[in-house]
Amino acid sequence: MTLTVVAIADSALVRVGIAAAIAAHADLRLAATAGSMAEAQPLVSRLRPDVTLVDNELADGEGLAYAAQLRRGRPDLGLVLIAPRSDDLLFRALDAGISAYVPRSAPVEEVLAAIRHAAAAPASFIAPDLAAALVRRRQQASALSPREVEVLRLLVDGLSAQRISSTLRVSESTVKTYLGRVYDKLGVRTRAEAMDAAGQLGLV
Repeated sequence: MTLTVVAIADSALVRVGIAAAIAAHADLRLAATAGSMAEAQPLVSRLRPDVTLVDNELADGEGLAYAAQLRRGRPDLGLVLIAPRSDDLLFRALDAGISAYVPRSAPVEEVLAAIRHAAAAPASFIAPDLAAALVRRRQQASALSPREVEVLRLLVDGLSAQRISSTLRVSESTVKTYLGRVYDKLGVRTRAEAMDAAGQLGLV
């Protein structure tokens, strides 16, 4: 069985490299390439590939956000994100339901393995750095103070900064300071990401 792939990358050089890598393998076929989300949208809809390969840096938006949009529309679609090495992006890709995360510096063999995995198990996430990233996140979590863990748990319970301040009998600005430290230590940027990180680490 030949797996069909659509590759989306802003860089023409990246698209050429992907095409050359796929052409060397009989079980893979590059159905189309696109340089932007706008160009890719009709191609993905019309060709219905087994796997869509998305570079994170696109001229008209973030590749990860586009891949997450594709996932919502097609749960069976294999999705491979190519991006810089970043724990934040890796965990965001995991949370978004992406099939595979491949660092841009990874060898071609890892990209091809990610494509095959994504086709076979679109809902199962892989990344070369996943185990190490989880260790780093656990180390970050262990650096949380008891008060920071308490604030995080109240955040997960759905409390606003104002209600957390009332519950803990501290000022709202103090709560925001705690939250800033929690975000930094967990390597997250938003409330939703902090809640996901807390769940993954068993903090709540």
